[in-house]
Amino acid sequence: MKYRNIILTASLATALFVSACVEDIEYDGPDSKSMLVVNCITKDGDVPVFHLSRSRSFLDYYKSNDDFRNGINMEVTINGNARKAAYYDELGGYTDNRTISQGDVISVRAAHPDYGQITATDTVPYAQDMLMSSYIKKYVHAKTISEAFDDYSSDFDDSKVDSSLVVEIDIQGRPDADDFYILKLEPVAIYTQQWEFETEPDTIPMSLHFKVPAATKMLLGQSDATTAILEETEEDSQFEWGSTSFVFSDQYIKDGSKLTFEILLERPDTTNNIYYYYNDEDIPVSPMSAEYSDTVQYQLNVKLYVLSSSYYYYHKSVIDYDNADMTFMSEPVTILHNVKGGAGILATYVSKEYTIGFTRRF
Repeated sequence: MKYRNIILTASLATALFVSACVEDIEYDGPDSKSMLVVNCITKDGDVPVFHLSRSRSFLDYYKSNDDFRNGINMEVTINGNARKAAYYDELGGYTDNRTISQGDVISVRAAHPDYGQITATDTVPYAQDMLMSSYIKKYVHAKTISEAFDDYSSDFDDSKVDSSLVVEIDIQGRPDADDFYILKLEPVAIYTQQWEFETEPDTIPMSLHFKVPAATKMLLGQSDATTAILEETEEDSQFEWGSTSFVFSDQYIKDGSKLTFEILLERPDTTNNIYYYYNDEDIPVSPMSAEYSDTVQYQLNVKLYVLSSSYYYYHKSVIDYDNADMTFMSEPVTILHNVKGGAGILATYVSKEYTIGFTRRF
């Protein structure tokens, strides 16, 4: 019976497709109503700028060609103090020129005679303390590690890894409140490259691989770590490369659990690399040699963004929207927003940045 239903559905879809090819399908219904859209994502210490348009799309990175430069009556309220906002060409939006701070409650009300009235409110979150402790341990080349990297990337030579920097990050959140985060890691190795015919060396940054243990994946709310945590091996760990961001809530870190990351430190290439100068006919004329220095500065840049709840849920839904499989059978993704009477997002965040590093000579 199920097989017959599948055939019937496929036949019906085919018939609709064929009929659509031979004649127009007319829609005799009401037009979709344009709505007033406002987008503003800002952090503490900044002046919020509100971008308005009339559109059915309201992603914060969406730029409409019908921005309202006039005809809008806007009022911005910060901690109960309301002021009129005006449009500024250099900013491309409306503002009342006030900065916001941690803990401020910011609201906006905008009205247009043709598109109605919208309102939105958000509370600027408080920055959280982030403690980092790090130490160097000798990287022991093991078969399991080699196999894991072979599975992860056939282009990566793990034999060049000399040691690893193990970093523990402890985020001191508020035990009596829910907090939401984006944690961005950017491990780099900075070295110099001296060219034979140049007087000044070039500074070369190189992104590094790092490993996310299964225990950390659990604390970050990643569901695929549930079974890996029971018996963690090298293969169970998640390998990342370059600048990577993690979006998570404090659901699993309220007890002060530490997030651990292992930065794999690669040795520089100290051999001479021969490069050829080519003439206009693409014929090699003379070799030029470049040598990498044997001194490397390893650096880990860590950025912690504390998000308002509106920003967190909006950002998570945008990620799902961007990652959705755009096929005929894919499930629709609803982008969450906090604007009443229209669409868009008013969201706030705070950020803190830390850098640790050391210099090593090989």
